[in-house]
Amino acid sequence: MFLETIHAIAQMRASRILFARSGTVIAMTIGLYTSKHYSIPKKEAIEEAAQKLGIDVKTFFDDSFNPSLTKQAFGFEELLGRTKKFAAEALRQDDVDVGIGIENSLSFIFSANEWYYVICIAVKTREGGETATFTPGIGIPQSMVKEVQEKAVKIDAVTQRIAGEDDPVAYFSQKTLTRKDLMVPALLLAFANLGLGRKS
Repeated sequence: MFLETIHAIAQMRASRILFARSGTVIAMTIGLYTSKHYSIPKKEAIEEAAQKLGIDVKTFFDDSFNPSLTKQAFGFEELLGRTKKFAAEALRQDDVDVGIGIENSLSFIFSANEWYYVICIAVKTREGGETATFTPGIGIPQSMVKEVQEKAVKIDAVTQRIAGEDDPVAYFSQKTLTRKDLMVPALLLAFANLGLGRKS
């Protein structure tokens, strides 16, 4: 009974913060659950997407609040499963209104016979809303995927060894794209899917 009461209070508090003006989101606290690696561009992407939608956002992330992942995710199913769990974990933190999980995978597109590096973003609200979106994929050579599989490392370890660049997005796009560039549109779509943002 006590836990149910606390949960109800948390839901009421989140509702006041999120929907304080005629259903329009004016402010919210986001919990980000993801690997520590690239945490700065991830936070920057969240804040830029929120700003575009008229949301005053505070993002919560610290070194103890992230998963320890040593193996590369493969395929859309594993990627989506991980990311949704991350979003749910982020929402467990006190004073967090919206949980966001971010993770990447190497995914094989059978019809194209090619491997792609893809980032998934899952978003979950205290009211029970949830959605997930993906960034466009960046093509990866089969030889590099094979090295990841055989050595049980992540793709950034391979790009670091080859070119001294640990960000696969920068390496495979020849630095024409940043991780933030890829994530902002996906975040905009996720927020819009949940109705988070100013209303016209």
